[in-house]
Amino acid sequence: MNNRVARVSMFVTPTNPRFIDKAWTRGGDVYILDIEDSIAPAEKERCRTLIRESIQKANKGGASIYVRINKPFVDADLPYAVWPGVDRIMLPKTESADDLRHAHDIISRLEKERGIPVGSIELYPMIESTLGAVNIHDLLTAVPRKLSSMGGAGGYDMAMNLGIEMFASFDQYAWPVAYVALAAMALDIEATGGVFVPNTSGRVDQGDQAATQAAALHAAGVHHSGALHPNFIQPLVQGLSATTDEISWANKVIAEFDRLTDAGESIGMLDGKVVDKYEYDRALRTLEWAAACAAKDAYKARAMHRAKQEQPA
Repeated sequence: MNNRVARVSMFVTPTNPRFIDKAWTRGGDVYILDIEDSIAPAEKERCRTLIRESIQKANKGGASIYVRINKPFVDADLPYAVWPGVDRIMLPKTESADDLRHAHDIISRLEKERGIPVGSIELYPMIESTLGAVNIHDLLTAVPRKLSSMGGAGGYDMAMNLGIEMFASFDQYAWPVAYVALAAMALDIEATGGVFVPNTSGRVDQGDQAATQAAALHAAGVHHSGALHPNFIQPLVQGLSATTDEISWANKVIAEFDRLTDAGESIGMLDGKVVDKYEYDRALRTLEWAAACAAKDAYKARAMHRAKQEQPA
C-alpha cells in the first residue's frame, strides 16, 4: 500500500462504536484514531485501551492509520498507540526539538519490543502555537525518523494562542502557514494544507465546501487535506487526485520535450504553451502522483471487497 497517498484524513473516536465500526465503509485514505480533543478527560484512559482493536476495524477498507495522542500524556499514550498497522503518530502542540526526541525514543523502544521495524512509524509534529511555528526548522531536523509537517499552523489551538477568531473571512494564519511551509520545502518534506479557503460558518459537514477546498489545494499543488465529517471524504479524494486532462497534458508534454531534446532544443511550444524542463518536471510529478493515487485506489477497492465478503450475512 502507498502510505504517501493521503488525500483525505478523517478523525474517528475509538470510544464511539458507530464511528469506528463504519469508518472503513467511507472510502477515506487515512483514519486518525484520536485520543486527544474528541475524547473527554474522563474517557481518555478507556480510549487508550481501544486503540489496538480500532486499528483492525478502521483499516479494513485499505486506509492508513494514524494515532493522535495528547501532549501532556505522551508517556501514558504511546504504549497504547504504537502497534503494527499504525503508520504515523501525531504529536499535538509540538514546540521544541525535545518534544520530538522524547517521543522518538519511546516509539523506537516500543517498535523494537513489538516486532515493528525501528523507525518505520512516522512522526507528525502538529504546529499549533507561535512557539512551534518559529521553531519549525529545529523540530523538523530533531530526530532520525521520517517526519511529516503540518503545513496548516492554524486551527483552534493557534487561534486561542493568538487570541483571534478562527472562522474569519480573511487569512489570519498567513505568516505561520507560510513560515512552516517554507521550512518543510527547504527540507524536502511534503506538508499538508496551507491554502486559505473561507469558511465563516464553521460547519464541517458541507460537501460543496469540501469541493471548494479541494480545488484551491489542487491548484496550489497540495495533495493532502483533513476532514471532520464523512461528507468531506469523496469530494477531497476526487478533487485532490490528478484529472484525466492533467494526465493527458502531462503525457503530451513529456513526448514533446523528448522530441525537443532529440533535436537539440530545450524550449518549445505546445498548444500555445511553453514546454521546457520545468514543465517537463511538473509533468513527471503529475504522472507520478496519478500512478500513486491509482495504486492506492486499487488497494482500497480490493480491501473493501474482502471486508464486504467477510461481513456476516
